[in-house]
Amino acid sequence: MVLLLIEEKRQQMIELALTHGFTAKETIQCSQELDQLINQYLRQTMAFEPPAPSVQ
Repeated sequence: MVLLLIEEKRQQMIELALTHGFTAKETIQCSQELDQLINQYLRQTMAFEPPAPSVQ
């Protein structure tokens, strides 16, 4: 589900960048929202990874 939201937000950001420019307020806001979704996805996936073996 989160991956679908990430892809949709990415497409939205690309459209905003092409329409308003890469540094436009709308584009930056969308980029930040995309970052939040990516961070959420990473937190979810990392929660299910087994811990790495400790090196001694």
